[in-house]
Amino acid sequence: MKIYAIDLKGKIPLPDGAAIEFLRVEKALARLHSPFALIRYALHGVEQKYGLRLDLDKRVVLDHFEDDEKLEQMTQNALPRIIEVVGDALYPRQAQQPEAYFSPQTALAS
Repeated sequence: MKIYAIDLKGKIPLPDGAAIEFLRVEKALARLHSPFALIRYALHGVEQKYGLRLDLDKRVVLDHFEDDEKLEQMTQNALPRIIEVVGDALYPRQAQQPEAYFSPQTALAS
């Protein structure tokens, strides 16, 4: 399955020394109109195997850092900006095509 990656590096403000970094949002090409996406992130510079599921219609993250209140708060604080970046990529305000914001990737077979 092919996916599109919307780059988040340097676009999401976080406090200096934050343990989390938001890397990209992935949307399945076959499900481009689905409200669901995946936020890929790194903890202490290491990309995590699983991402955070994102419901773009409801503008909520479906996964939480239940053991770490600080990470949870940083994620919730970053969510409006993540939604804005994804919205700008999926629905450009100018005449650019959405493909200009995406970098095609191939997902691993499940």
